[in-house]
Amino acid sequence: MIKRINKIKNFGVFKDFQWDSSTPDFNKHNLIYGWNYSGKTTISRIFRCFELCKKHADYLNAEFELKDEKDPSNKYNDKDLSTLPNVRVFNTDFILENLKWYSQGDEGLEPISFLIGKENIELQKRLERFKTGQKKLNDKKTELIDGKNETEKIIGNALTDKARYIKKYLSITDYDKAKLKRSIEGIKENYGSYLLNDADYDKHSSTYKNTEQRKDVILNAMPTLIFLSLQNKTKEIMERKITVQKIIEELKNDENLNRWVNEGRELHKDKTKCAFCGNDLPSDLFLKLDQHFSIEYERLEKDIKKLINDIKSHKTEVEKFDLPANGEFYAEFVSGYKKLQEEYDALIDNYIKNIDALLKSLESKQLRPFEELKFNEFSDNSNNIKEKYNEIKSIVEKHKNKTANFTNEKKEAKAKLINHYSAEFIQDQKYFDVLENKRNIESKIEIYKNALTKVYNGIVMVEEKLSEFTKGAEKVNEYIRQFFQHDGIKIEVTEDSKFKIIRNNEPAKNLSEGEKTAISFAYFVARLEDKKTKLDETIVFIDDPVSSLDCNHLFNIYAFIKSKLINCGQLFVSTHNLEFFNLMKDFIMEITGQNGKYLYKHQNSPAPYFLIQKEWGEKINRSRIINLPKELNKYKSEYVYLFSIILNFENYSGTDFNMMYILPNIGRRFLEGYLGLKYPDGKPWKEKLCRLVKDEAQRNLVYKFVNEFSHNSSAMRSLKFPDMQECKQAINIIMKGLKENDKDHYDALYESCN
Repeated sequence: MIKRINKIKNFGVFKDFQWDSSTPDFNKHNLIYGWNYSGKTTISRIFRCFELCKKHADYLNAEFELKDEKDPSNKYNDKDLSTLPNVRVFNTDFILENLKWYSQGDEGLEPISFLIGKENIELQKRLERFKTGQKKLNDKKTELIDGKNETEKIIGNALTDKARYIKKYLSITDYDKAKLKRSIEGIKENYGSYLLNDADYDKHSSTYKNTEQRKDVILNAMPTLIFLSLQNKTKEIMERKITVQKIIEELKNDENLNRWVNEGRELHKDKTKCAFCGNDLPSDLFLKLDQHFSIEYERLEKDIKKLINDIKSHKTEVEKFDLPANGEFYAEFVSGYKKLQEEYDALIDNYIKNIDALLKSLESKQLRPFEELKFNEFSDNSNNIKEKYNEIKSIVEKHKNKTANFTNEKKEAKAKLINHYSAEFIQDQKYFDVLENKRNIESKIEIYKNALTKVYNGIVMVEEKLSEFTKGAEKVNEYIRQFFQHDGIKIEVTEDSKFKIIRNNEPAKNLSEGEKTAISFAYFVARLEDKKTKLDETIVFIDDPVSSLDCNHLFNIYAFIKSKLINCGQLFVSTHNLEFFNLMKDFIMEITGQNGKYLYKHQNSPAPYFLIQKEWGEKINRSRIINLPKELNKYKSEYVYLFSIILNFENYSGTDFNMMYILPNIGRRFLEGYLGLKYPDGKPWKEKLCRLVKDEAQRNLVYKFVNEFSHNSSAMRSLKFPDMQECKQAINIIMKGLKENDKDHYDALYESCN
């Protein structure tokens, strides 16, 4: 059985479909519901691709994959359509390809030759001779296959044992039989030259098992040294002189007092009394202080603080940088590295010492801001540090090269040992002689297969000649009578072996689409009873068998499917007709024997009911397969289901393009149902809308919403979505009208949805 459809790509409305993990898997009997153009027929076409072993002509670039129920690793996909042979599909494509309806009142079917009739004695003897020969050929072919399998088993076990030895001795965790076979293939031309003498074997074995290898040493990038830039900035600040209108000498000569007054100046802004002594502040005090603590003074103080922070930050960055530890290097590099490390550390200490000198200079400028201080420049050793870093980097590179060569030597030793073991296996097992013998057996098997194909074709030809067209016609007529419950329509075989449709003993003219669907389905089911089809091993997919049928025929189709197809290997039925859907749902519930619990016997799995839902986005529309919504499980009336969707949307606060796209159509169908049942006077629903929505403006809004967005077929329709606010308004008006004008009906609907 098919468990699920893993993916569908570029096939109709399925643009890039992936099976959702929340959707239950298919079961033996499956029921699929979906509105027209949602993608039901596309799903049936995927199965029909496997039936015909070819892709659909309109979707040659389509991709799809089905998952097997018994073996999850077994997947059927578009790459090989011959892997799932037992499939039979009824859909519109089947009708078009298998039934040709002729004009001028002579409507008929192509000849059918699928039922065995009376046997001709001579043909039967010939058939028996074919089958006797078929058995002898099969027995010989089986004998050869058994011999080939035994040879493959012996050599396969030998390969596995040798691969296991190599895996263990060389400690190769993923080495297996397949890799050994590839190694053998690589040396087969002159395998003897790959056998090692004892001395070479010991040498390469010792090299491979050597474990002294060290990891690469990681040398991080050195911080950028900016001492010269910091020194230049420090020099500029140290030599900067403040020019103000009037300096208060007492403050200038007392650093602590100057700082204290400046802080007090900020604290006493907008005050008239001294916070220290309580006396009135002189009226010209702030003018004098502002002349002393000028803009230049404030800028200098700000620049000093910023530069001090920058220098401290750079100092921290340099101090945090660490070189690799001595123990990470090979022993031969440790001595030279330690010497360079000590020289590097000494240079860094000197660099930090100079940094601290810059900080000390700036701190002195903070204490004497009004003085132009002399600055003595320090020697910048940044280039010396960089040169020493590069010398260390050179040792790290030497370490890395040694590691790389170490790996290459081990890799080369490993390859030589594997080739030695492979050559040893070829020699010990006479491997190529065994393969040659196996090829000879396979050639003989192929000869027997070709002979069996010819015998099979002869059997098919004889069986086709034994078929009786008249009995085939009788079987189809029997099914047509079951569909229509009368003998008014039947088929007759013409002289040119076509089927002629008869209605009331006259050639049928102007058959309805429903009648054509029923006759086509009868023909399809009759084909399922041919000798080539084992129904209990066959996947049957029925797509909309009630399309265009009158309501009184739905039950007949349902009963026919129930009686004829219950025992097929796996059944899929898809439909857009809710009444037929509910009949089929009752059928599946009946065969489960679970009293409505929707569980299959001996299986803890959800009921196999699915919905194909079309999704609309701003740029693309596509379909998906989901578990049947609880509303469709719960309600058998589409009218109640439509109300449940509207009710859910009324309380919905999000933005859902799916809902915005389908709500106009749902709203229109609900209004048509409600107004038609409530006021069965034959008038159009538009004329009766005033009984539900009294206000004319609101009524026009509702009509525009449900009519324009559900029936407008212009090119702009596909590019336009209804506005969310417009959706909300229209739905709220409909629900308000029900509550106010038909509250009992609203309450009954509301209760049924909860």
